[in-house]
Amino acid sequence: MLKKDFTLKSAQNSNQAETPLPDMRKYPSGTPRKKAFLKTIVPVIEKVNQQIMEERNWLLSVRANTKWSAQELRRLTQICDSYGISCSNPKRINWDKLLSRVDIMPTHLVATQAATESGWGTSQLALKNGNLFGMRCGSGCQVNKGKIKGYSTYASVEATVTAYMKNMNTHNAYESLRHSRAKQRQSQDELDSIKLINDMKGYSELGSSYNRYLKEMYASNEELITQAQQRAATRS
Repeated sequence: MLKKDFTLKSAQNSNQAETPLPDMRKYPSGTPRKKAFLKTIVPVIEKVNQQIMEERNWLLSVRANTKWSAQELRRLTQICDSYGISCSNPKRINWDKLLSRVDIMPTHLVATQAATESGWGTSQLALKNGNLFGMRCGSGCQVNKGKIKGYSTYASVEATVTAYMKNMNTHNAYESLRHSRAKQRQSQDELDSIKLINDMKGYSELGSSYNRYLKEMYASNEELITQAQQRAATRS
C-alpha cells in the first residue's frame, strides 16, 4: 500500500527510551500474536498521545495571552515549527489550524492501522525497516543494506509511531481527517475512531475499500486493543 512521501528525522533520531519490535513470527498466529503485538505497541501509542496532549493543553492554556514571556515564546515556536505552522507573530496565529494539527490519534485507530499495515508485525517492512505503517521516505532517503528501498526505517516502536502521528497531523493529504477531528472536538470529548476512518483519504491506493477493511479490523479487534490499553494503564 502506498502512502504519501514523508520523512521525519526527529522521529528517527528521538531520544526517547527505545522499545524494539520483537519478532512476532515466534508467536502462534491468531490471538497469541495479536496480544503480543498489542502489548508492545499500545503502551507506546498511549505515551506518544500523552505527549501530544500535553502540548495541546498548553496551547489551550496560553491561547488568550496578550503578553508572552520569552520562555513561552520559545515553546510556542518549537511546537509551531514541529507542526508546520507559522507563529512568528503570536497575535496572528491561526489557532484553529494549529489546534487541528496538535491533537491525538485514538489508540484504537492507530493500533488497528499498525496491525493492518504490518500484518501484526510480521511484514518484511516491519521486520527489516521497523516500519509499522507502510511509510514511504522522501527523494533524499538513504538506502541501507538489508532495508527495503523507498520506505522509511525506524530504530524503535517509538520512532515509527511518532512519525505516523506527525504524518497524520501535518501532511496535506489528511486535511479532511483533521477537519473531522476538529469538528468532533467542538461537540464531544471523546474522538470517534470510526468517523475518523471514514474521513481518512489518501492513505492507500485502495481508496474506500481500504477504509472498509480498516473498520472491519477495528471491530474484530476492539476488545483486544481495549484490554491492552487497560494493562498499559495499570503499568504506568
